[in-house]
Amino acid sequence: MQRKLAHNPSALSVRPSAVLALVVLLALMPLPVAAQDTAALVEQGKTAFEDGDYAGAASLFERALAAGETTESRLYNLAVALFRAGRLDEARARFEQLLPMTDSHALVHYNLGLVALEQGRPAGARGHFSDALVLDRDGRIAALAVQQLDRLGVAPRAGSRDAWRALVQAGGGYEDNLNLAGDQLVASTSVFQEAFAWGRAPLWRRGALSLAAFGVASARHYSGYDGADQTLARPGLVLDYRGTPALSVGAEAASEWQWLEAERVSRRADIALYLDWSPGRGLMQLEVGAASVDAGEDFPELSGSDRFFELAYRHPVADGLVAAAGYSWTEENRDGLVAGDDFFSASPVRHRLRGSMDYALSARWSVSAEAVWRLSRYQEDEVRGGTRTLRRREERWRLRLGSEWEVSHNWHLTLSGEWESNHARLESRDYRRTEVRVGIRRAFGR
Repeated sequence: MQRKLAHNPSALSVRPSAVLALVVLLALMPLPVAAQDTAALVEQGKTAFEDGDYAGAASLFERALAAGETTESRLYNLAVALFRAGRLDEARARFEQLLPMTDSHALVHYNLGLVALEQGRPAGARGHFSDALVLDRDGRIAALAVQQLDRLGVAPRAGSRDAWRALVQAGGGYEDNLNLAGDQLVASTSVFQEAFAWGRAPLWRRGALSLAAFGVASARHYSGYDGADQTLARPGLVLDYRGTPALSVGAEAASEWQWLEAERVSRRADIALYLDWSPGRGLMQLEVGAASVDAGEDFPELSGSDRFFELAYRHPVADGLVAAAGYSWTEENRDGLVAGDDFFSASPVRHRLRGSMDYALSARWSVSAEAVWRLSRYQEDEVRGGTRTLRRREERWRLRLGSEWEVSHNWHLTLSGEWESNHARLESRDYRRTEVRVGIRRAFGR
């Protein structure tokens, strides 16, 4: 899905400004009408808190909570005091107790993120800050969450509506079979250089409805190999409606251009409807759409239309470990290629299964692994020398291992290796490919 980007862990320490923000936000929670004895305990607790006696404030807030009914404001006051007193496990439990009974989900998730940072759980912190960014409605907490995600080196989900974000990456690598030859002995190998850029900016917002623009651009140049340089540009718009804190729906429209050796070979226009649902700390994404593809005069057999469906889910499994899984279905309808007495089908139905794991080894270093299996069943019989053959059926496996290191604020070094194997009914379509890449990335945003 184009709207989402992967998370990356970074520094652990809570900045003084972040802690100050948590204290100031204490005043945002409305105080209920309470009995005189509990009201007195609450006032005494606030006075102790302002005097810096956080342990005393926590004790008084606990007594107030025990003396009366459990309310949002009492739980919040107690959780903040426990945090400042260094009783992090108890603070976390109290903030989590608040989630099912409050409408201030963004505020609670932001504070849970601060607790996670203090406990040395960067993956948990980035999950809560991302939730706070998406769930906030007036922008105040979102601005704080963006600052924290910036320090963590995280590009927030495209659903975050009040901040512009961008990243650029440059690097290079080595590929041992860029022409996907079936025989490794004749496969072309090459060193390449590449660049990538992504950006997103809010355009308009009214209540729960927002409009944003996004763009992706990439380029790859192969050294010593003619005819393989690739360029891509994909601008688009996202209309998002967040009806509840945990659920959003929207539409995305985009146009994609691809060039080969500076000659345009494909233009694609697509529109998709999506649904994002956050059950607890997980994120489920559903997307359906259609596309029109124009491959121009040079590749008319690749012109046609697509229909697609995708379902994905990610969830923090443990501290520092995030797992994701997904399924996608695509139906590609193309004219196919006629060459003399031969016909080559270009209209597959593809099924893809994907699984991945991201693990934060430390505050600055993370590793990842991904496996993708794709089954392609072509819809037309192929013809060779005037004789009809079996329909193509291909299975492709792709395995990727990656690592990322934050060298300084918003600067990351990346290293990845990828192995791909394709098995088809037609032996000429079998191939293996290996690729190694290294790069440096810089994130921007407010």
